[in-house]
Amino acid sequence: MSKLYIILLALTAAASAAAQDFVYLMPSKEIAETGEDLWFKAYLMDRRTMALSDRSQTLYLQIRTATDSVVWSEKYPLVGGRGNGHIYIGDEWPHGEYFMEGYAMSAFTADTAQALRPRRIMVLDRVSQMDSISTQAVLNDSIQKRSARHRFTLSPEGGNLIYNVSSVVAFKATYGDGFPEDVEGQVLENDRPIAEIRCLHDGMGQFAITPQLGKEYMVKLSDGRTYDFPQIERNGLSLRVIRNNSDGISLLISAPDDASHAFSVSAKLHGITCCNASGTVSGQQVVRLPMEHFLFQGIAEITLSDGANRPVAERLVFVRPEQRLSLTAAPNHERYNCRDDGTVHLQVKDADGKPVRAELAVSILDKAYLYQPGHENILSHCYLAEQIRGSIFNPTYYFDEQNADRHAALDLLLLTQGWRRYVWSSEPLVGQPLLPDGIAGIETARRDRTKGLQFIQAFSPQGDTCLVVCDTLGRFEVAPDQMTIMPGRVYLKPMLKKPGGRLIIVDPFDTINAHRQSRLRYFPMNQIFETHRGERIIHSEEGTIDLNEFTVKAKSRVLFRDKVTGYLDSLAILSSGEWVCECQPDLPYLNDYHGYSHHPEGSPMADWYRQKGGKRLLPKRGASYELIKYEPANGRKGAGFADWIIIGYPMRGYIYPGPQYTEDQLLKMYGMWKSQGYYPKREFYEPDPLDRYSPTPDPRNLLQWRPAVMTDENGEAEIPFMASDINTEFVGVVEAIDGGGLLGCQTFSFRVIK
Repeated sequence: MSKLYIILLALTAAASAAAQDFVYLMPSKEIAETGEDLWFKAYLMDRRTMALSDRSQTLYLQIRTATDSVVWSEKYPLVGGRGNGHIYIGDEWPHGEYFMEGYAMSAFTADTAQALRPRRIMVLDRVSQMDSISTQAVLNDSIQKRSARHRFTLSPEGGNLIYNVSSVVAFKATYGDGFPEDVEGQVLENDRPIAEIRCLHDGMGQFAITPQLGKEYMVKLSDGRTYDFPQIERNGLSLRVIRNNSDGISLLISAPDDASHAFSVSAKLHGITCCNASGTVSGQQVVRLPMEHFLFQGIAEITLSDGANRPVAERLVFVRPEQRLSLTAAPNHERYNCRDDGTVHLQVKDADGKPVRAELAVSILDKAYLYQPGHENILSHCYLAEQIRGSIFNPTYYFDEQNADRHAALDLLLLTQGWRRYVWSSEPLVGQPLLPDGIAGIETARRDRTKGLQFIQAFSPQGDTCLVVCDTLGRFEVAPDQMTIMPGRVYLKPMLKKPGGRLIIVDPFDTINAHRQSRLRYFPMNQIFETHRGERIIHSEEGTIDLNEFTVKAKSRVLFRDKVTGYLDSLAILSSGEWVCECQPDLPYLNDYHGYSHHPEGSPMADWYRQKGGKRLLPKRGASYELIKYEPANGRKGAGFADWIIIGYPMRGYIYPGPQYTEDQLLKMYGMWKSQGYYPKREFYEPDPLDRYSPTPDPRNLLQWRPAVMTDENGEAEIPFMASDINTEFVGVVEAIDGGGLLGCQTFSFRVIK
């Protein structure tokens, strides 16, 4: 049923606002095959608290190729910081790696240094192609190790080395595109070894040193490469973390002499000041920052300033790693037969073991569709990737509780990659909002708008419509809640007494494309650790038949017409004057068409048809008609039928093309504009129980996708699924958010056998 909504909308100039939020995207799987739907869940999260944000109501989603070409640009609604939808992976998409990028009004502003954090996915014809890609990756890895430029960086804790002050120096070794390199070597003082170098995690390690005045220092690796030390200062203050646990953070402040030096320490978490301390140091001084002042999990920025309040050293520290949701996910069996029913029991608790009401996104997929090089989860993205600069190798490692050294490894990462690279400044990043939440534009008709309200009619092909009011400058916006009831295309028409109005519609994706060019793009980096090694059987007598590759070629291009443009097309046909008579039902005549007519004006055939009361029917595009042409026999129009003769032969079976107007031409003819609304929503397919007995093969590689599962008062929920005909190992990915800042993730697995 059509609905009419009248919106009285008063627009004001966009106020300055900070990029307070960020977008996290969870795809249903990380490897997609052409010709299928890829599902996703989106969270809009407050950058400081990690809580869900309601500052924006529209998600702008783009998918780009590795060469930055856009293959997908659509809008999706956000409600309470949550959104979900699907993306159709077209058959024409080139095979390769793609980047999913999400934007929102409160997460994308001008004058901000925030980098882009896309989600990496792989698109293939068939997942079996990953075997050759994995083999090539191993070869490329070997080539890079032999020929690519090697990098070795030294990062003194706190920022600077000072003579006669004991310090910790972290190092990081990489090669090629930034992959970690396992190295060994020695620290040399005047060419004499004083410390050993050995990697502790992913090319990173650390050593202690007390530089002495008048001596030279360098690092010599076992392969003969040498690297100079960073500059060593004669004076200053040094900052060192000597303890970080549930009680607090203990800092060692050092000076190179016994003189008294005033200092102050400031600690921030997500840009929020947690605590401050000040004092004097003569040689060394321990400062303790109580953990109760740090309210959230995340990266704390500790800044040491001298007596003149000048920052002299910085250190990033990860605090409260226990402040997260604890998830358990248990399928009711370890093995299932093809097409068996299964359930997964989920439970969510907080750090104290108490049940939590939380929202879960759950995906159960063939393990072969995990893309290891781009894999990440909600913890690694929100707590780590969004907080430090640069691409992070294997970011999920630091949040996997099975890794006993994860906290020490994370501290190494912050000592090297986070060294002097904190995101937050003393003032919040402020910039002009770049994106609207709704469909925004300007009506440009010249008149005094103060004398009355000017309306813009917005409507969808489904018939839902609303009226939007322009302000005195002609600006208008179709609000997100109205876009929700008008999915897909939205048509706009000025409600004017006289023609001549013109609309300028804002295209947010043009704004995104223009402003993202100057921003760095970082993403997770992982090596391919394994392939499916033939475990996935996709061809058998009882199972799925894998078709050979084939190509479909279109014969002709058909102009797209929805209900609105189809109606305009009919109006264009009607205004053309062409019509169909009822004289010949089987193959009717087309009249007044390029000189062809069964009843030409001025002829007795026309008078006869009018007297008979014959109808003038509207021709249909693509229908078959007969064309006939009459002319006066003697060059003069006579009153009798004999005075008119047929010219040439009648044309039978002529396919009527109709007026060949493009969509834009049709809209311009009738004073209308179109805009991109929300991408239409679809339901994820779940097999009916009767499908279990169907002889048709069931090739589903995604057994379940539930983007919004709510736990009960006991923190519990159950997810049903039905196994397909694919004989392989399946994995489940569960990500949770409580809305107030606590996050969690968990995985589980089971096998399907024949």
